[in-house]
Amino acid sequence: MTAVTAVTAISHTGTALWYLTRATGLVSLILVSGTVILGVVSSVGWTARQWPRFVSQAMHRNLSLFCIVLIAIHVITTVADGYVPIGYKDAFIPFFTAYRPLYIGLGALAFDMLLAVAITSGLRRRIGVRSWRGVHYLAYVSWPISVLHGLGSGTDSRLPIMLLIEVLCIASVVGAVAWRLMAARALPSARRLAGAAATAVVVLVIGVFAIVGPLQPGWSRRAGTSPVLLAQLNARFAGSTAGLPTTAAPTSGSTAPSSNNALPSTPFTDNVTGSARTSSPNSAGDVEVQLTMQVQGTSAPLIVQLTGPATGGGVYMTSSSVSFGNAKGAVTALSGSTIAASVQGTGRRVDLVMQLAIDQNSGNISGSVTGTSR
Repeated sequence: MTAVTAVTAISHTGTALWYLTRATGLVSLILVSGTVILGVVSSVGWTARQWPRFVSQAMHRNLSLFCIVLIAIHVITTVADGYVPIGYKDAFIPFFTAYRPLYIGLGALAFDMLLAVAITSGLRRRIGVRSWRGVHYLAYVSWPISVLHGLGSGTDSRLPIMLLIEVLCIASVVGAVAWRLMAARALPSARRLAGAAATAVVVLVIGVFAIVGPLQPGWSRRAGTSPVLLAQLNARFAGSTAGLPTTAAPTSGSTAPSSNNALPSTPFTDNVTGSARTSSPNSAGDVEVQLTMQVQGTSAPLIVQLTGPATGGGVYMTSSSVSFGNAKGAVTALSGSTIAASVQGTGRRVDLVMQLAIDQNSGNISGSVTGTSR
């Protein structure tokens, strides 16, 4: 039996707005990083025959304005898409949104800082160079906040390409700051040492946060996404693509749960363990993925089945079934390591949100499941 990789899924009904908001968020991080690097180059006063100082200053100014425009598009598409309950005020007033308030709030805080820098730059002659420079330092402060926002609120943080881009952005900015500290020989040694220490602390905080937070299973729930909201996203996931191998040994079909196993009282959150299996493709190219789990604190087995054609190392879900004790239903959402489902038992309906980690080698499942009733 070939092991099943961690479930990573996207909706095939995902709108252009949703893809656009994710793309603009990523590009905005790259542009903010580029703005910081050009700001460092301009502050040092580095010049070359092919690169006079005014070129660095002009690029820094224009890139900053373009970055703000792109962030505005990021905000507009996020709100217009309606995938999560974020309003326009949440782009300016941090930490009050119902969806991942801390990490969406960090994005709003960074945006406010960049707006303050842009506005004061336009008023530089009126407010004076000293006041302008004091506000301008917020551009540098906004960069690590933007990185934390992207890691904490993004849905693609665990993708290798995303991690590569984020590492390159961090390495580029750290390299520019290190060059700045070495080139600024006029600065007192104490200030240069303090700058190096602050940079090291920022990078350490970002690295530790990424390792213990977004890169771990169950981040959606721990980041502040309520189980109810996760379950309510089912309208966006009528069908999904799951990153599961298509060359596993065939399954022998689902194991029918005992009719005597009643659903536990809701709301509940319990740990789950189990195993995953993927069938070989049939003559039509379809595969079947079965996740068989045991919920701690109840004898009711939880079984999830995904069926669909095999596509490039994954499976395009066209149908599903879920059984939990004597209740039956279907998968309503696949998003990263999160599986949402709805089952109907005797006289009541229960919405389930599963945060799973599937071992790539053994196929063993661990994680948690949350249940709520409507």
